[in-house]
Amino acid sequence: MDACNEKLTAAPTSTLIPPRSLHLDAATLQVLLKQQGPSLGVWRAAEIAALREQTYEPPILDLGCGDGLVTSMVVPKVNIGIDPDPKPLIQAQGRGIYKRLLALPVEQSQLPDESISTVVSNSVLEHISQLDTVLEAVARLLKPGGKLIFTAPTEAFRQWLALPIASYATWRNHQLYHLNLWSLTQWTQHLERVGLEIEQVRPYLRRELVRIWDGLELLQQIRIAQQRVFGVCWRRIPPFAIDRMAQQISCLDLAALAPGGGRLIVARKR
Repeated sequence: MDACNEKLTAAPTSTLIPPRSLHLDAATLQVLLKQQGPSLGVWRAAEIAALREQTYEPPILDLGCGDGLVTSMVVPKVNIGIDPDPKPLIQAQGRGIYKRLLALPVEQSQLPDESISTVVSNSVLEHISQLDTVLEAVARLLKPGGKLIFTAPTEAFRQWLALPIASYATWRNHQLYHLNLWSLTQWTQHLERVGLEIEQVRPYLRRELVRIWDGLELLQQIRIAQQRVFGVCWRRIPPFAIDRMAQQISCLDLAALAPGGGRLIVARKR
């Protein structure tokens, strides 16, 4: 048994969703592939497919909403989008799903206590240095019985990269600004500390898909004359080829056994 599985033995395994397939429709995949390329597109596909399995009771707050692309593919309307970086909020505004957008950290917001039913956050919490402070703010904003629904890479991510070398994993996670690749046990402890109880866990992306993702990501970083070679080639692929690729990926099972390369967690406020 590897270190990841050893950590999971102490976790509340009753919350884990039994293994079942996870797919995303071809139409959504077409948009992701065209806008974000093959690597990020596939990772986002797994997140969106997992997020779509959940229900979102309004008022909804999108924590770290960025440009709003992922959330727009999950829920039709969001009461509040919040992100400390104002630049992507311009794009988020154009999507027409947010009633209100705030350009500041959630812990600095003056939103009323217990005013939010659902907080959704996609691939954000792993990047936050003062995460406990953010979780405290989320717990303050949630109504009793309200839910935090979020996705994040797992503790297995660093071990499942293209090169199984510790120095490479350290470099990649520094490059990706991954600060909190926590085990389920760690998430449980930090969430319970602020009054949130995990009620559901959905792992996604098995080891081989994480390695493929990482390899494609590295290819996309190759530059010649200040241009990303992969990006230039990708933009020249005809639409029918992208559409066919989307059809093929839609048949791909994006689910994983625990811990997975990423996981969705649903935590409810007591």
